[in-house]
Amino acid sequence: MSKTIATQIAEVAVNTKFENLPEEAVVKAKTLTLDVLASMLGTRDVISSVIAREVAEEMGGPAESTIVGCKDKVAAPNAAFANAIQCYGLDFVDDHNESNAHPSPATFPVSMALSEMLHKTGKEYIEAVSLGNEVVCRMGTAYLGDMYYQGFHPTSTCGTMGAAVSAAKLMGLDEQKTVYTQGIAGSMVAGLMAWNTEGSFTKRLQAGHPAMNSIIAARMAEKGFNGPSDIFESKDGLLHAYSYQDHYDSKYITEGLGKDWTFTKSSIKVYPCCRYSGGHLDACLEIVNKYHPKAEDIEKIEIRSSKYTMHLLAEPCKWAPRNIVDLQFSMPYQAAIAFKNGKFTVDELNTDYINDELVKRLIAATTVTMDEEFERRYPSHYSSAVTITMKDGTQYSATVDDPKGDWRNPVTYEDVVNKFRYLANRTYGNDTERTEKIVEFVNNLEKQPDMAKLMELVNEVK
Repeated sequence: MSKTIATQIAEVAVNTKFENLPEEAVVKAKTLTLDVLASMLGTRDVISSVIAREVAEEMGGPAESTIVGCKDKVAAPNAAFANAIQCYGLDFVDDHNESNAHPSPATFPVSMALSEMLHKTGKEYIEAVSLGNEVVCRMGTAYLGDMYYQGFHPTSTCGTMGAAVSAAKLMGLDEQKTVYTQGIAGSMVAGLMAWNTEGSFTKRLQAGHPAMNSIIAARMAEKGFNGPSDIFESKDGLLHAYSYQDHYDSKYITEGLGKDWTFTKSSIKVYPCCRYSGGHLDACLEIVNKYHPKAEDIEKIEIRSSKYTMHLLAEPCKWAPRNIVDLQFSMPYQAAIAFKNGKFTVDELNTDYINDELVKRLIAATTVTMDEEFERRYPSHYSSAVTITMKDGTQYSATVDDPKGDWRNPVTYEDVVNKFRYLANRTYGNDTERTEKIVEFVNNLEKQPDMAKLMELVNEVK
């Protein structure tokens, strides 16, 4: 009898050591640590982050792990819950094309919370996040780019399972209990795309509950609570339940598992909004920087993209954004503000722009259509093209196949360090010394004897 998918994952999880990881996996784990911390710190004053911290503090529990922005420690599941919501608040974390998931917003907060509580080494932490992200990417890829059409959010559904593996690894569970952890976590999987119609904060919850539930699942398994070993492939399992019209292929989960580390090809975001926005924003800003059109003289903005990008960013309601989440998921707004301001940063996530007369006119002048070739390339490539027509009839165009941050169009490690500095300093102000201490800690992550020191640096009160 062939081994179940959860059993194969458990075997790899238990047997993977730091020394088995290729250099690219180690570098990616370090890069993503800074990337996640950047967002976790940069959203401390965002209302969804404030609420998550308050709720986690109210739930309390033993002083196990740190909530970024809070003085007192709480139970590890509660800390992971709040920190995950915080790191997802700007939608600025990494993305993996084929899985349609953000691999890190659940796995990294879980690994940080447990590594702090258990005083794990940097090498042990790197093992855990690498394994967790690998499961997220592989599981998401198995749905062949279609899970969204079933109404489920891969970041949440796949994130629960990846974070569960990270938790089991850090807790030192054996193969059987790692299988149980996955079986238990499978019944905790959730995450609907319903947030998208009203720009709801539940978008950010899609990282919080997977982080919390994964630690609970691992703790239950540690004590002998069992779960189905065929949680992925059974007739009532994850692959059937969360797929669109049973369109999935389980081989993407297990082929090359433990040898080929697909999470290393996740994309680093350069804009604080939906990853599907990267292509058209790159194209808009290419036009701005190459041709310098005056936004006031733009008559028409035409965008071509793939079908699901349109479904997510160009439904009719996206021409009337109402809140910050809407701004992060409105192609017309993003194009308008890119041409008006010549950039798209955290500062552009400002609802005051909704009533700006030029922005309103440019939104109304924007059309979005599907490009058959771009649809054929999806989900391996997130392609977009933009053409603007000026009032005098002049046209300017740009096409982007792989947005900046994609592994085929990568940012550098120093780019991520600067992203961390930019977002961390929104919280730390002029305390650049602390920022640089964190950068130095992560630069030497594999040499760190105790990961608890990281949260001490991040949350140090002066």
